[in-house]
Amino acid sequence: MAVAVNRPAYEFLKEVLDLEEEKKENDEKEFSKRVTQLIALTALILAICATFSSLKAGAFASKGILAQNQASDNWAYYQAKSLKQSTYQVQLDELEIAPRNADPQKLEETKQKYRDRIDRYEKEQQEISAEAKEKEAQRDHFLELNRSFAGALTYLQISILLVSLAALVKQIYFWYMGMALGAFGIANFVMAMVMV
Repeated sequence: MAVAVNRPAYEFLKEVLDLEEEKKENDEKEFSKRVTQLIALTALILAICATFSSLKAGAFASKGILAQNQASDNWAYYQAKSLKQSTYQVQLDELEIAPRNADPQKLEETKQKYRDRIDRYEKEQQEISAEAKEKEAQRDHFLELNRSFAGALTYLQISILLVSLAALVKQIYFWYMGMALGAFGIANFVMAMVMV
């Protein structure tokens, strides 16, 4: 027995199914367009954060190098003062061990002059040493900040790669992974900023 198909109902049903399929395709295109825009926006935000992190890492590396150079200069200056102090100490010791045939008053004045210079150089050495140690502490702080910003930069760069991969292969889970890693990178950046 043959089933009679009501043509108008069949065409109506086909139109409804076609409309639903078209609506589904439009929704998928719209969703794809929105997701693509969100992925692009995410990549942009991560790139901006990575740029700031890169700038901060470079700045603190430079400051660390400068502080190290200043500390090295101070230690060289300390050594120069130490040599001068030693020279006067040797001269004073020589005068005290084997005084020359000189006026005792002038001899005592010369000894006192040497003692004063030795004391002055010792005081200057203490000041120079303190300043050098302060510069070394600054260097350590700046290099720690550099490491923190560089670590944040690494996470941000990897997250940008994952987000870009999501756009290329149209797989949203790469976007989620990139956002999670990016959030971790941004958190590291913020923690480094707090240390500044």
